[in-house]
Amino acid sequence: MTQRGRRGAAPRGRAADHGAPARGAEETPGLRELVADLGAWARRSIGSPVRGWLADPLAPVIALCAILVVSFALRVIDIQEPCSAPCKTPASHTLIFDEAYYVNAARVIDGITPPAGEDYEKAPKGKDPNAEHPQLAKLIIAAGIEIFGDNPWGWRLGSIIFGLIALAAIYWLVRSAGGSGWLAAGASGVASLDNLFLVQSRAGLLDIYAVALMIIAAAFYLRRQPIAAGVALGIGMCMKEAAIYLIAAFVLFEALRLLRAWWKEEGVSRWVRSYVRPAGIMFGATAVSFLFLLWILDLAVPAYDTGTKITYAGSPFTHFFHMVNYATLLKTHPNESGISSTPFQWLLNEKAIPYAKTASEVKAGGKTIASHPIYFFQGAMNPFIIFLAIPALMACLGIWWRTGDRLALIAVAWFAGTWVPSVFESYALLRVNYLYYMVIVMPSIYVALARVFADKRVPRAAVVGWVIMLVFGFADLYPIRGLL
Repeated sequence: MTQRGRRGAAPRGRAADHGAPARGAEETPGLRELVADLGAWARRSIGSPVRGWLADPLAPVIALCAILVVSFALRVIDIQEPCSAPCKTPASHTLIFDEAYYVNAARVIDGITPPAGEDYEKAPKGKDPNAEHPQLAKLIIAAGIEIFGDNPWGWRLGSIIFGLIALAAIYWLVRSAGGSGWLAAGASGVASLDNLFLVQSRAGLLDIYAVALMIIAAAFYLRRQPIAAGVALGIGMCMKEAAIYLIAAFVLFEALRLLRAWWKEEGVSRWVRSYVRPAGIMFGATAVSFLFLLWILDLAVPAYDTGTKITYAGSPFTHFFHMVNYATLLKTHPNESGISSTPFQWLLNEKAIPYAKTASEVKAGGKTIASHPIYFFQGAMNPFIIFLAIPALMACLGIWWRTGDRLALIAVAWFAGTWVPSVFESYALLRVNYLYYMVIVMPSIYVALARVFADKRVPRAAVVGWVIMLVFGFADLYPIRGLL
């Protein structure tokens, strides 16, 4: 007994227990327990309600509404700028980029003479002197002028509204393809952070009107409603004829589906009914609705070509051929400088277009030594969107081939159908192109990025880092520089 007790007892002059932790180490378990308790409390008090809210079916809709509210605010801030001092007359306001054509055309439609020296000053009243594009979007601008006056609110409010419609339509498009509510809200969020999308939907330009209808048409098509899709696309073409490229996207969408079915032997015997018929119905509905609506527009507000003095007021075919002919006449020239660019430069965000700029200058000795932009509207995309476009689209191609994901497929088909024709025009037809033509391509990239970053295999840290840089890229290009 004594021997055992001596063996269990600690020798004199040593610590009571040689294996016992030191004084600081004794406090470690208590600290760990405290942290664990705080973590458990946070999960109970914060995490559980947040997870419950995120799981609510209405939560993504609420997020979309928040995106729309913030996007509206970012578009109406200083809506009357740029403007010279004193800012009292319509002529005091700077027309942003191609507003010089479209706003003045809307003025002429309303019977208002544009300011001296501006486009269409001598055009006949009540007609659309911008015959190279359909009248519908310009009629909306003209209606804005009638309601709100000949000022930036009248010129630009229609674009703002259709920009918000486009954001909501992206949400609907993703849901129509089978995507979750949060994936849909994420795609709308990505679009809301693109500078090109913002600038086009903040100025009196035509493209955003067409883009909104293109997205709506795509959503209808994914819901297997080809007639509604064709009507929406026909209306979009009457906003701006570039919407026609979406037909190629739908055809490619069906062709790729057919290819996958054939490769995987999924019963292609029904390919006519499943793949050809929807595209054919959509194409017919698009052609009929576009030509019929253009005919109505030509009767209501005749299109007038200021160069040839020809009025298009009866035949939609003649007017459409004029638009196509006008586009083919826009040729590039060797070693030409300026804002024109190629579709491959768009993917690098090169040849950004300076839409409008107002700057404060610092002078010393009668010379300008510094210039600080106050308002700087640029035709440029968020670099953290465009630089990831090709990787995201290729990832979507792989996702679709592996799983049949329709959202991934529509992203790929939309991009190819709207971007590749510009490559052909640029290099085969030598047609002049501009970076802002990407605005009809960008919805495919917003959807592709949202789909890829929503994948569970992507680390959350990567998603968070990308979102932070998205916000930074958007802020860096935001045109109201005084807010930064």
